Amino acid sequence: MNRQMFFELLKENICIQDEALKKLVWVLYNNFYGENSIKENILLIGDLGSGKTTMIKETAELMDIPMGEVYNAFSSNEINYDLIASGLFQMNMNGNNDGEGILLLHDFQDSFIYGHNQEFNAMIASGILNLGEYGYFNSSDVIFIGEIDTDNVRNIFVGSQGLSDLDNDDFVSPTLNIIKGYLSKANRITEDEKGNRLANVGFEKYISDIIRNRFLSSNSMQAFKRKIYMEDMGTEEIVKALSSPISALNLYKDDLLDEYIDSDVFRKKVAGYILESGEGLHATEAAIENTFINDAKKNKKVLKKDSLFISRRK
Repeated sequence: MNRQMFFELLKENICIQDEALKKLVWVLYNNFYGENSIKENILLIGDLGSGKTTMIKETAELMDIPMGEVYNAFSSNEINYDLIASGLFQMNMNGNNDGEGILLLHDFQDSFIYGHNQEFNAMIASGILNLGEYGYFNSSDVIFIGEIDTDNVRNIFVGSQGLSDLDNDDFVSPTLNIIKGYLSKANRITEDEKGNRLANVGFEKYISDIIRNRFLSSNSMQAFKRKIYMEDMGTEEIVKALSSPISALNLYKDDLLDEYIDSDVFRKKVAGYILESGEGLHATEAAIENTFINDAKKNKKVLKKDSLFISRRK
């Protein structure tokens, strides 16, 4: 199967992200099926719930590429190599134990926030990972995909959780402390009507732009040859995503009336809930249930006669 065929098959499931998907397919195909001898690690950047993880998993499964996942490896002052070793073990178990595959690094923005990016990037660029008590791992056949939520980068500056020393306005992040001096203290911190100290909107946007343009470019270029940006999602894009065969909407096909679940009104209401949640497509199930439960309370017919619906939400 060639690259175009992979793309055409995948885009039926991965709605609204054609450009990002095309670039992901191109890079992975060249690395695992083509003659590309130079590994290209990827930074996949987009808002929370824009489909990053789903796109990677669907592509890896169709291309039959073994994959491992790592969560929270960079969310403290030291890189958690135990978690990285566990992800590599998972990747090998999913493959042929030959060290080839994809390692998906969730919340990779933390590597920039806590100042691990240069250490880790230099290590993976060298092709050898020092996993401490687990020894050295030859990572020359591993494609590292750093998944970055731009929402979480922005949220570092909301409230005091991003500040380690409120009196001196010092950030937890070494990266942020390097660039905070570009704005005066008065422009960095403000107070709301309750006296809570917050980073102002201008500073939040400024820092986000700095991270995007400076730290996601020159400092990561050695290890990450590719940066793929996901499309932003509005109401129309979310409505389209709900039509995907892998959308959570399909979980409710046996319970909701066909004319109801397929209506534009219903899907636009669901899209509205998703947008309000701030969690993107991660909030799809909750949004669907909120919508039809509220409609049922208004005496609208929403459930099929044989439905045994039980909320999937915990």
